[in-house]
Amino acid sequence: MSRDDKDTVYCNVQIPMAKGRELSRLVAELRKSGAHPELDSVFEEIQHELSSSIEFVEEQLSGAGGFGRRSH
Repeated sequence: MSRDDKDTVYCNVQIPMAKGRELSRLVAELRKSGAHPELDSVFEEIQHELSSSIEFVEEQLSGAGGFGRRSH
């Protein structure tokens, strides 16, 4: 996605994991519908960010890793 720093909107949303999963499903449905082709690359990026974040939290909750984590 091409970005012009002068005309770029940034969004940082913090939500519970269950709502993140729900949002991911909604974005997938919107993308699949093809109703907003001009936003497809945005939907793709949102899906990637949500997947990465959910995966990270799942790893943290399972004790499987993360930043600064040391095994004992």
